[in-house]
Amino acid sequence: MHFIQILAASLAASVSYALPIQEGEKKVFVMSRKPAVQYRPQAKRATLVANVTDPSVSRDSCGSVSMGGRTFWTCRDTAVRIPGTDQFGWVFTNTVGWTDHHSDGSPAIQAGGPVGAGSNGTNNILLMKGPQPSLPTFYPLGSNECPSSGVCADGKSRWTSWPDSPPMVSNTAQDGTVTAYTWISNNHITSSGFQVLTTQPSVTLHKMTYKPNADVNVVPTVKPVDTSFWKANEIAYGTYGNVVNGGYAYLYGLLYPSGVALARVPVNSIEDKTKYQYYVSGKWTSTKPAITNPAAAVPNAGTTGQGTFYYCNKAQSYIWIGQNNPSVWADFYISTAPSPEGPWITPYLLYSGPNGDAELPSYSLQAHHHLLRKT
Repeated sequence: MHFIQILAASLAASVSYALPIQEGEKKVFVMSRKPAVQYRPQAKRATLVANVTDPSVSRDSCGSVSMGGRTFWTCRDTAVRIPGTDQFGWVFTNTVGWTDHHSDGSPAIQAGGPVGAGSNGTNNILLMKGPQPSLPTFYPLGSNECPSSGVCADGKSRWTSWPDSPPMVSNTAQDGTVTAYTWISNNHITSSGFQVLTTQPSVTLHKMTYKPNADVNVVPTVKPVDTSFWKANEIAYGTYGNVVNGGYAYLYGLLYPSGVALARVPVNSIEDKTKYQYYVSGKWTSTKPAITNPAAAVPNAGTTGQGTFYYCNKAQSYIWIGQNNPSVWADFYISTAPSPEGPWITPYLLYSGPNGDAELPSYSLQAHHHLLRKT
């Protein structure tokens, strides 16, 4: 059984710049907006606030993004609860849902709810709403990927359309229309054992559009822009993480056999590969590096375990929070940098949370930074 736990964490940080200003006989220290040489927050305390769940389904590895005044969640394998039982079946390769906010922007957590995944009827939950899982899945499978479920006729393999990172919002128009993108690897795996049949698969770029709607169950429309935006054996930029700042989208992807690479593109040119630049040997170039090129590595930009990149305006710093690699434990690591290129500090343990009781206790750790308090 899978569900998402939402934590409220308070961080203490060291600030390296404090400017003395004389006011009469008093000397006042004013914190500058220049980023600290090394932003290294520490967890002061953490509180388990609620489980994010629709108790009627069991969702795996959900990421989230702020959209239309609510939180939009994209999840991987999702199983539907079999009526009248505690069992789940009919697995869908990806699903989506919404959670609501209070008027002050805080999550609309409720005490108790339906019994099911992540809910015993009395514990706090952040109820995920939206349409029930259906075929074709939200992120559609390609015509050669055993649509519409991904399960192939031979019964031995399946294709997955698993979002490893949440949608990247590129624009919010004045009328509230949101445009977002997701890069998803075209994974082909065995039906049992999750053995990867294509080591470095191609990547589909999906474009998402959401228009504000009075029907709270309406989800964005999504369509593939290019089912091979990144070809097989190329760096899958955008799948490991992304962050938008200063008019650019910064896209992270994994090198082979290890390491994290970085690309950037003007945020209004996501679909135009001629506008992409790649960070190699400490500088930006229009020449795309090979997936095995160690010069394309950005040291310490994550652990290569799953996580989330974002920009913290208050700290004037880029942040990655996620899981060590390899690990199946709820140990949250953090790294920070003054720019997307770095230098990133060596990831360190920020917080160890409660683990689940399944065979793989905890995985797919992510940060939901848009739920941070604004003060």
